[in-house]
Amino acid sequence: MKISQIHYPLSKTLSLIVDDWTMNPGEQWAVIGANGSGKSLIGQLLSGDLVSDNGTITERPDRVGYVSFEKQQEILDEERYNDDSEFMDRIDTGTPVAELILQESNDTERLQQLSELLGMEHILDRGFRLLSTGETRKLLLARALMLQPQLLILDEPFDGLDAASHQTLEALLARLMREGVMVILLLNRFSELLPEITHVAYMQQCRLLASGSREELLESGALQKLHSFHQLPEQLPPRDPDHQIDPPPANLPLVKMQNIKVSYDDKNIIDGLNWQVNNGEHWAVRGPNGCGKTTLLSLISGDHPQGYANDLRLFGIQRGSGETIWDIKKHQGLVSSSLQLSYRVPVSALNLIISGFFDSIGVYSNPSDRQKEIALQWLEVIHLQQQAHTPISQLSYGEQRMLLIARAMVKHPPLMILDEPCQGLDEINREMVLKLLDQIGQLGETTLLFVSHHEEDYPSCINHRLEFVAKNTGGFNYVMSGE
Repeated sequence: MKISQIHYPLSKTLSLIVDDWTMNPGEQWAVIGANGSGKSLIGQLLSGDLVSDNGTITERPDRVGYVSFEKQQEILDEERYNDDSEFMDRIDTGTPVAELILQESNDTERLQQLSELLGMEHILDRGFRLLSTGETRKLLLARALMLQPQLLILDEPFDGLDAASHQTLEALLARLMREGVMVILLLNRFSELLPEITHVAYMQQCRLLASGSREELLESGALQKLHSFHQLPEQLPPRDPDHQIDPPPANLPLVKMQNIKVSYDDKNIIDGLNWQVNNGEHWAVRGPNGCGKTTLLSLISGDHPQGYANDLRLFGIQRGSGETIWDIKKHQGLVSSSLQLSYRVPVSALNLIISGFFDSIGVYSNPSDRQKEIALQWLEVIHLQQQAHTPISQLSYGEQRMLLIARAMVKHPPLMILDEPCQGLDEINREMVLKLLDQIGQLGETTLLFVSHHEEDYPSCINHRLEFVAKNTGGFNYVMSGE
């Protein structure tokens, strides 16, 4: 496959540019670059989702599988359109996984083989809205593999996967490569360069700067630029003095759960959890894909309807005692993949951060000059001040994730819920975010709840752990530890 003289305009000042790139049979590729460098655009170009009037792509295989954030968004948008919850006496959990996979090919035998390979037999009957981040990645991969692709393009394929699923996917990709499938990985983490990858391409500012053998590129000076660390300010931006919120009672836990049970279609997702989060405790929440971590966080964020049916206290308030959702959300900041997927309103980077003052998706009130100033300061903290007025739809997945982190912190909440906050971040931004979160944790004003499958992604301030441990009889035990 050969790409020549691609020049695809993205804005008045920026274009996707690929002058010359040849991928020969037998080569396996990774595309590396910082957040906003254009890696995902390359995936869209190679898959045929992005069509350029300039330049040529020759010898592209007929069968191309593509897994990306954009493909996930397509399914989510369709599921929202078909959501019949308001016409039903129960929550519409969405299209079953098996049905979504079979939309690509009605080969039930291949579906069974893939579900066994990916360890997803137990979720084939589950509705799309009940899937965890890792389970959604498996669904997207299965859909792509149903096509029996000759070319497989994977944009951050390991994001959201637990250790076991990560190893399973590594083994599957190695097998596909041995069988002659060309694989192109779009990656932020150098640690996810599989041993089978033979060639590397380097993107910067939406331009393919270099491509060649793995050894040649990894030793080049160009890739070393990815390791230059962004500096953080000594002091974080202040609170808005005109937007003060009464703090929750200091003598009560931020979160208190007693015998929590959540189930769907007679299947227990959380069963008998007793847990308490106090001021000054920073918790890591760990467990395999599908164990209930995302459900747990949605109970705390106030977004889960079964919170009312449980003995759950948030910031001293008993759920179901007449409080509003805003009574809950005003005390917390949230970063998650589901929030990022939901944030589809046409706003600028600056307004996305400002929306954190109002706990809204979009800005529907006139922000004060002070709030605009604070939001601009947060843009400087995350080194996106040049993108202040850029629509978020034109920003990369990683850049959007950085904005969500700033949005969550803009009001200095007592509790910050972080569901895979480093997902989609390059090495520089990941290191910066971890140092930023550690700085926030050390200040003592904000308690962190942190979910990640990567041990290296936990900031050093984490001092407590809640682990979901599978039982031989099914379900999970809840193991807690801390200082």
